[in-house]
Amino acid sequence: MTALPDISTAETDDRASYGQYDEDRLLGEIFGDRVAGYCAEIGAYDGVTGSATYRFEKQGWQCLLVEPIPSLIDEIRKRRACAVVNCAVSDREGTATLYVAENVEQMSTLNPARGHLEWVEHAGGVIKEITVPTATLDSLLADAGFPELQFITIDVEGHEMPVLEGFSLELYRPRVVILEDNSVNGNRRVARYMAEHGYVHFRRTGVNEWYAHESDVELVRPDEVRRFHRYTGRERWRRRRRYVANRVATRVGARLPVSTKRRLRGLLGLLSGRAADK
Repeated sequence: MTALPDISTAETDDRASYGQYDEDRLLGEIFGDRVAGYCAEIGAYDGVTGSATYRFEKQGWQCLLVEPIPSLIDEIRKRRACAVVNCAVSDREGTATLYVAENVEQMSTLNPARGHLEWVEHAGGVIKEITVPTATLDSLLADAGFPELQFITIDVEGHEMPVLEGFSLELYRPRVVILEDNSVNGNRRVARYMAEHGYVHFRRTGVNEWYAHESDVELVRPDEVRRFHRYTGRERWRRRRRYVANRVATRVGARLPVSTKRRLRGLLGLLSGRAADK
């Protein structure tokens, strides 16, 4: 996460934006003056700084905030009146090691990639390992009694896929999903997963990627839908190509030398690829 806005004046101004890159203001343009709704913030920090949900809580919405760092939970509960859970969101219930970035807690992660830890050190942080409980997003939403979601923000520093894999997009069908992505070229796994579930990328604010369902004609432009369908079509051909190549290789593999099997698999892949381009 990059630098966050100063909230010293924001907390006294109902018109102010608390979001990292004005996300709450932009969401307000989408949802208007709606006085009731459901939203969730995964990776809530202190509950106000960089928050996309605080503005909506003040309008009367039901909010769920999830934050794994115990000291930040105390800060959230001082400032917010919504449902607050102290855990890490993942694809299963249990426990996990959280690498807390002291002094730059926004950069804490469950996925200690070398580049990320070096980034923490460069930012002046010190890594401290703690054990935290984990839960799926589905279970947290059910416990909170949320029947639906209007929007959700996910800021989990590289742990996006396990969060999504524990979340039934089809059940809750949020209108907007905002995912932080600090990677240089974008997280292709996340984009592919969202596309497989019918969600189209339609906006970027800072390091945050916005997705809406392909059927939402107010948010998703026709050219984005066409690009989405081209992408999903190519993905189906790629999966089919891999499936055919693996089936053939499995059936004849016992009778052919390894080098021949590899050449055959490559040829089948090439032919399938040409078909996909037509």
